[in-house]
Amino acid sequence: MAFPASNETLVYKHPFYFPVKSPAQPVSRERDPEARKERILAAAGVVFGKAGFAAGSVREISRRARVNLASINYYFGSKEGLYRELLLAAHQQVLTLEAPPTLAEGADARETLRQWVDFCLRFVLVKRPSHPVLGRLMAHEMRQPSPVLNELVKRVIDPIFGELKRVVAAVGRGKLSSGQVEMFAHHLIGMCVHYEQGAQVIKRLGFAVPDSETGIAKLADSITTLALGGISGAASNRPSKTSKHS
Repeated sequence: MAFPASNETLVYKHPFYFPVKSPAQPVSRERDPEARKERILAAAGVVFGKAGFAAGSVREISRRARVNLASINYYFGSKEGLYRELLLAAHQQVLTLEAPPTLAEGADARETLRQWVDFCLRFVLVKRPSHPVLGRLMAHEMRQPSPVLNELVKRVIDPIFGELKRVVAAVGRGKLSSGQVEMFAHHLIGMCVHYEQGAQVIKRLGFAVPDSETGIAKLADSITTLALGGISGAASNRPSKTSKHS
């Protein structure tokens, strides 16, 4: 999705930012403070999405949003406050549409793991790319972390990762160490993200990176089969406490 031309204004709407023509009514007469705030967030999505947090210009955001700098401080407190709300809101928008799977009481942990892999693949291959801001923000965060990344990890990512570890531990039937559980959780995420980060190379190697529900489901089955074999093997090979001291 291309960024709008400089003579267009973005309006912040759930779950996307839509380019629209500037209203005929002068900004000075605007009486809707919520609309002004949304316009600032939309402009911030364009600027931070293109330049990242450090290089993103607050003056450029205010110009695009047609507000003065004082308005940004009024609504968000600071440049960091504006970026924080934008980054967290972008994740919440996507996760509101579909929450990550959780291990319900009495549920089959192996099937829940497969659901989680399917969710993760759809998130990185379909949902994040289709969001005009989220993918760009996270690409910048991976190259040059902002002060907000710690909060994003604590509030959004860590709870999801914690649930994945709980699923992995259940698949391992309690026979995996905490270190093994954490490592397997990272392996699972790595396998899913590989198809996003390495898509261009993967395609040139002759493998079609899926972009449909059917293709993603097939890939999820393959990754899950591999993961289940690894987890079961590690659980079977782990020495018991009795044999460890014998």
